[in-house]
Amino acid sequence: MEILLPVAHRIARVNYVSRTASFAYSFLIVCALLAERGVDPATAILALLTLLAYPHLAYLHARIAVDSKRAEFRNLNADSALMGMWMAQMHFALWPSCGALLAISLNNAVCGGGKRFLMGLLWYAAGALIWGALGGYRIQPATGTLVTALCYFGIVAYGVSLGLFLHDQNSRLLRTRSVLRSSEAQFRFIAEHAGDLVAVLDSKGRFRYASPSHQAYFSAKAYADGSDWVDLVHPHDRERAKAFLAVLRGAQQSERTKLYLVPGKGDMLIAECDGNPVRDESGELQMIVVVARNLSAHARADVDLRLAARAYDRLSEAILICDGAGRIEFVNNAYAQLTGYTSAELAGRSVDASRQGLSSDSLFKEILWTVSQDQTWQGKYMERCKDGTVIALAACVFPLRDEHGTVVHAVWTIHDEATVPKLQPV
Repeated sequence: MEILLPVAHRIARVNYVSRTASFAYSFLIVCALLAERGVDPATAILALLTLLAYPHLAYLHARIAVDSKRAEFRNLNADSALMGMWMAQMHFALWPSCGALLAISLNNAVCGGGKRFLMGLLWYAAGALIWGALGGYRIQPATGTLVTALCYFGIVAYGVSLGLFLHDQNSRLLRTRSVLRSSEAQFRFIAEHAGDLVAVLDSKGRFRYASPSHQAYFSAKAYADGSDWVDLVHPHDRERAKAFLAVLRGAQQSERTKLYLVPGKGDMLIAECDGNPVRDESGELQMIVVVARNLSAHARADVDLRLAARAYDRLSEAILICDGAGRIEFVNNAYAQLTGYTSAELAGRSVDASRQGLSSDSLFKEILWTVSQDQTWQGKYMERCKDGTVIALAACVFPLRDEHGTVVHAVWTIHDEATVPKLQPV
C-alpha cells in the first residue's frame, strides 16, 4: 500500500535542493582534503553518511513533522552544528571553514532573519567546540591548490545561486503586488456597488475597510478605521459576535452566523454574516473579511411571495413565478395539473430545464431579456410534461419590481393551446 506523506513547508522544499547540492559539494571537498592529508577510511565513511545521506533524512523529518516549518528550522540548527563538527574534524582548514561558515550564515539569514543568523552561528560554534573537545583541538589551516580552488569556486557559485534565488523571489513579489493591487481595486469596485455590508477587519476585529453600503445604516464614526466591528451588533448578541470572531481567528475556512445589528437609523437588522479568514503562506492570520447580508428585506420578500402564491393557487389558469435569473420559485396547482410537476419538484430549477431538446434556448433568452427590460412577453412554446409527452402552450410573462424599481420576479400565466397532437413519451 502506498503511503502518502504530507507536503513539506515551502522553506523545507527550497532548502532540500540547496542542502543536497551544497552537502554533496562539501563531500567532494572533504574527499579532496583527505587525499591531501592522507585518507582515513573512518572519516570517509562518516562523510558519506553525514554529507550525502543526511540531507534526505532532514527533508523526511520536515515532511513527517506536525509543524513542517518548525522542523525545518531544527534542520537548519543541525546543518550549522554539523558544519562546525566537520571544521573541527578537518582541523579548521581555512578555506573550507570560511566557505561553510558563509554558507550556513547566509542560509540562516535568508530563512529567518537576524535571529536565525545568530542561532546558526551559535550552533556552528557549539558543533566545533563539542567535536574538538572529543577529538582534540588541532589547528591546520593550510590547504592545497585543489581544495582551495574547490572552496573558492564553491563560495562564488553559492553566492551567485543565492543572488539568483533572491532576484527570482523579488520578481515574484513585484508581480504579486501588481496582482494584489488589481485584485484590491476589483474588490473595492464590487464592494462599493453591492448592497451587502462588506467589512475588512484586522485580527482583533477592528475596521480596516468598510463598503459604502454601511452609510445607509450606520454613522461614519461607527465603521471608521480602528473601530470595533462588534459595536455594530445588538448588545444581546455581542458575546455571540465575539465568539464568531474567535472561531474565525482559528478557522481555515469561512464560517457563518446570524446576528442582530443596531443601525443608527431605521429598524434593527437581521444579518446573515459570512466570515472569511485571510492567511499568508505561513498560516498567520492577516485579516478577516465579513460580509453581512440584510435578511430583513429578504424575509419581507419571502412573505410577499408566499402570500401571492396562496392567491395564485386559487386561480384556474396555470401560474409560474421565477426570479430574475429564470430559476423557478413557485407554480400553482393548475400548473401542476397541466404538466404533472409540483412546486416542490421545480423549485430552484431553470424554467428552461423541462424543455431540453425542444430548441428553446434562444426563446428562453428572449423571454428573460424582455422581462429584464420591464416589458411583457407573449407567445407560444413547447413544454415537456412529467410523463414525457410534449404539449403546446401559450404564455404571457410580465415582470414584478421591488420598491427600487428592480425586476426581481417574473410571473408566467400559461394556457394549454391544445392545437398540436400529444407526442409519445420519450
